[in-house]
Amino acid sequence: MTQAYFYDEQLDQTDKQAFQDRAEIRELLEYERYTRDSGLYEQEANCYSDDALIHVSWYDGPATGYFEKVAAAHGGGAKQKIFYTEVWLNGDKAIAEMPVMMLSPRIKLDNQPIEVHSYARIFTRLEKINGLWKIVDADCIYERDEIIPVIPSVSINIDLKELTSYRESYQGLCYVLSRTGFESRQDLPGDDQPETVEKVYRNASNWFYEQRD
Repeated sequence: MTQAYFYDEQLDQTDKQAFQDRAEIRELLEYERYTRDSGLYEQEANCYSDDALIHVSWYDGPATGYFEKVAAAHGGGAKQKIFYTEVWLNGDKAIAEMPVMMLSPRIKLDNQPIEVHSYARIFTRLEKINGLWKIVDADCIYERDEIIPVIPSVSINIDLKELTSYRESYQGLCYVLSRTGFESRQDLPGDDQPETVEKVYRNASNWFYEQRD
């Protein structure tokens, strides 16, 4: 049997209810990113279902635990720039993918200030619950990143052996996180290992088309 994928669904602009649903989902996802960057964690949590899960480089588990850790770290200083958001619908289920550039807080490497620019796609599953769209699962698909000196003319001593030991799609992020007390998983979905992205898409597609009892 051929695997059906969510992204094979064709855009149908004649379905006005679907158009409204897509608009509501985009608004929800953009608002969720705004509240994350603004430190409004209670409002951010309201964008998720009660049993939602979050999978990112430094956390994998229930959304409630994620918000607790983020609030305790006062957001960690990271900011995100979003681009477009693509949405696919199947009744009261939806899948969305949003490319972002994540700006790390400034830290010092070799006594010099640096930033990490991480390019990724935020991949979410959503459900309409009691008439409102909620995020039920949030993943991050990593593309690539870069370590940027705040003062371009200043050289930075980077342990290249350690840096290249990390996954190419998020090695700069791993390198910096290791210096702030975090360990990053090396099995996250990333474009450097297409099979990891395929697994996310396949599992999401199975969920997307799964019939309810």
